[in-house]
Amino acid sequence: MSQRTARETGRSVQVRSLTSETTEVYALPDGQFRADIAAGVQRFRRGGDWVPVDLTLQLRRDGSVAPKAHPNDLRISGRASAGVHELAAVGRGAGRVAMGWSGVLPTPVLAGNRATYVDVRPGVDLVVAATRTGFEQFLVVKTRKAAAQVETITFPFTGPGVASAARSGNGAIVISDRAGDQTARIPAPLMWDAKRAAAAGGPAAEKPVRTQVVSNGGTVELILTPDRSWLLSASTRYPVTIDPTVDPLTTTFDTYVRESVTTDKNQEPDLQIGLLATTPATLARSFLTWDTTLLAGKQINAATVSFWNFWSDTCTPTSWEIWTAGTSTYSTTFTDQPSWDHMEARSTATFGSTNCADGWATIDGKGFFQRAATANKTRAGMGVRATDETATTGFKQFRSREGTNAAEDPKASVTYNSWPTITSRATVPATTCVTGSSRPLVNTLTPQLKATVADGDETAMTVTFEWWALDGIAAIGSVASTGVTSGSTATVTVPAGVFAEGGSYKWRVKAADGVTGSDAWSSFCEMTVYVTVPPVPGCTAGADSDFNGDGVTDIAIADPEATVNGQEKAGQIHVSYGGIGTVQTVHEGNAQVPSGAEAGDGFGTSMASYDANNDGCTDLAVGVPYEDLNGLADVGVVNVLIGTPAGLAKGPASVTHHQNVGATPDVLEAEDWFGYAVHGGRTASGEPYLLIGAPGEDLGAAVDAGLVHYLRGTVNVVLDQAVTGSTDSNETDDRFGYSVSGSAHHLAAGRPGETTPNGAAFAGAVTIYTHELVSGLPRRVKDQTGGAGYAYANFGKSISMASYRPSGAPVNQPDSFMVVGAPGDGIGGKADAGKVHRYHLTTNAATGVNGVGQGLEGLAGSAEDGDYFGERVLVVNTAPGEVSTPQTLLVAVAAPGQDLDGAADAGIVQVFGAAANPVTSSVLLRRGGGVLPGSPAGQELLGLGLGATRNHLYLGSPYGDDTVYALAWSDLAAGTTTPVRQWQPGVGGIPAATAAFGAAVS
Repeated sequence: MSQRTARETGRSVQVRSLTSETTEVYALPDGQFRADIAAGVQRFRRGGDWVPVDLTLQLRRDGSVAPKAHPNDLRISGRASAGVHELAAVGRGAGRVAMGWSGVLPTPVLAGNRATYVDVRPGVDLVVAATRTGFEQFLVVKTRKAAAQVETITFPFTGPGVASAARSGNGAIVISDRAGDQTARIPAPLMWDAKRAAAAGGPAAEKPVRTQVVSNGGTVELILTPDRSWLLSASTRYPVTIDPTVDPLTTTFDTYVRESVTTDKNQEPDLQIGLLATTPATLARSFLTWDTTLLAGKQINAATVSFWNFWSDTCTPTSWEIWTAGTSTYSTTFTDQPSWDHMEARSTATFGSTNCADGWATIDGKGFFQRAATANKTRAGMGVRATDETATTGFKQFRSREGTNAAEDPKASVTYNSWPTITSRATVPATTCVTGSSRPLVNTLTPQLKATVADGDETAMTVTFEWWALDGIAAIGSVASTGVTSGSTATVTVPAGVFAEGGSYKWRVKAADGVTGSDAWSSFCEMTVYVTVPPVPGCTAGADSDFNGDGVTDIAIADPEATVNGQEKAGQIHVSYGGIGTVQTVHEGNAQVPSGAEAGDGFGTSMASYDANNDGCTDLAVGVPYEDLNGLADVGVVNVLIGTPAGLAKGPASVTHHQNVGATPDVLEAEDWFGYAVHGGRTASGEPYLLIGAPGEDLGAAVDAGLVHYLRGTVNVVLDQAVTGSTDSNETDDRFGYSVSGSAHHLAAGRPGETTPNGAAFAGAVTIYTHELVSGLPRRVKDQTGGAGYAYANFGKSISMASYRPSGAPVNQPDSFMVVGAPGDGIGGKADAGKVHRYHLTTNAATGVNGVGQGLEGLAGSAEDGDYFGERVLVVNTAPGEVSTPQTLLVAVAAPGQDLDGAADAGIVQVFGAAANPVTSSVLLRRGGGVLPGSPAGQELLGLGLGATRNHLYLGSPYGDDTVYALAWSDLAAGTTTPVRQWQPGVGGIPAATAAFGAAVS
């Protein structure tokens, strides 16, 4: 309520519930609080109200004397006849302690805080002075003759708080009650004469008084025996004062220490620092203990510490310091000081010398109080000292908390704020905050982040969440929630498209209450997110097609026509592990591959290696386009086999996609050929994606119009030609999805059966998209690119693309380079000679680069009927991120119908710079001629089996010698055509019985 009133009125408002004996708190209009803290007691409770301390003594109706307002209920005796009397008593209830006097007490003379009993003994006055916490008793011996009256003085102590007494090491006496709890303390009694120290203004010399303590049946007697020889010495100047002080124990403390002084100075009304001009000079330092209970754990934004400076050696400003120090006690002396831990501030404020008035010497206390608050201290030790302790000009005296005027106590004004705190955090769905290897797996790419917050000042907060990639150096997103009340839970959801499948992330949160600097970030919480399948631990990312995550490239070789368990053309895949040299055969029904091998399924007709869950082990999408489901023929499925350290499909169950499972759109239909083409990759933001072609899909009356499925995290959509903004429509025999490809920035799908607007049947087309979603679908860049639009060119029968950085482009420019095969294109009257078309893709355009065919530009050979150049194309960027060159951005183009040396349809592959314009040369891969082993064979159709990593081109011969050859791209770029490795049935653990070994390679 106080804070609200302060904000509304623009004025500070006292928070009365936080008032204590030493502290008052005010709510400030800016949402902060100010604590005015005194070192000594300023007020106390009386009848439910706070009453200022007033030590002015007054006579009570019962004849006793008492201060107007004393925190420990001090009572002093009035006039009393002979006998033992209660001279003064202090404390309440079980802690009350009374000091007695034996003998007549005259009516006391009252002056301020002092009651003087004149000539209580001949020549001796008895004085009782009220202090802030207790009382001080003086015997003033006025003449040398009167010294005989004080040779021995006995003070009895009685009351509920008195059971025993003990002497401490420095001569002080501690009184305890029956429970053993300390109730009061009497510093070592001292006496001094009338000589004064010019510099400090106090006694020139003090003399300890010999004491004896006797405990007897609940009474304690303090027996003082002043040094008789000192009292009678001619050098002693009268009057002489003998001074025992009684103080109940308190929670705050101050004292000073000085060289050669061995007694406790806690009861003194001053604090001293610097070099005092005694003979010899003696160094003084001071210590205070502040009550910082209210500030523990708080944000300190400003603090000023003030000392009433009533004496300085000079009016010239001289430097002095405050330190964070250890805790001072009654036993603190110059030779046994607390530790001096941190110098917090310096000041040159100087007052109180001969030519300058007394005044408040102030110093910045922010560092001191923040250090105490951060350490959650309820009591904070402060040391005060002169900066230069070798010059007497630095000597100063400040009022201590024992002075009679509470307004001159050391004080501090501290502006603070309760830190908004995060009391709990959670990731939903999953667990509480966890880091390290036990970070949770979260089955969503849009998790909720929750934080419960609190503010000790009950201020509404702004709670800000931010999330980072696990190894990131900056946040990749943030959201702030405003008006969150203390004790409430703020919740945000990470937006779609930010987190990638299998990615590991960390997040943190902070709460701010409007006070500058109040918001401190929490530590990080971590998580790994997935939709497809949880990431598998133990994988090492870095190598292409590394199915077991050992850092070495593996290879998957498909034989989609293999007989499995007696089922002809069921299909299987052979995985050769490059790091361990073993071979694993995978088919439907073994390992973690669902379903069972059936005749004609064609398991492995298409394959795509990509890391579906971003765990570092490559996964393998396998197209089974002729799978029968629910009695429907050739429906098709795609199985994503999960890579693990044990190998492919040896851990989590494979993920199955078809048109009647999970969130995959559409329904099962015969002859859809779902999975005829597949492509997997990763977007520029690190999200795995999968393209699946279903070229046999009927759409309305359009038979074999075709569909493409696009899966990326939670995105699972179908692409066809009839969406809003398209210039085309779904038509019979388009076979959209016959080919698919993608890069980090783009994706494309071919429809080789497309009829052009001018009626050219099967001319073909390709649709290009970016990964950006518009109305939930990938944004189209261009509807179709059909070359010259020749009938039966089958433009789009094959597609391949890679990320591309043209000369002069910055790093990470979102461009791609695409090559499209048109194997039915005619060249120079040669039917089906084939041609490939090349495109530079940007975010909004597809710019054509010269199309090429055999015998054109720098390509080897010549165009011939039935070459089908472009039946397969494969683009690779061996140096992604760098400026692309003809040696790093390469394309392999197959012409499986090429006749060689009289062998019909022997087939060849040409390799050249994908973006070279013009193409000046190519590398020809063929049988014979010193290239591949053996001689050209009829109907080998070399080039139908193409695959690649960034390091190697794989060339399969499924209808020839059943060998898969690996050729290094770097060798090919240099014109070398020697294979660096080969795989054959019956060799190296690969089964001998095969049918179309190498029809697909990944």
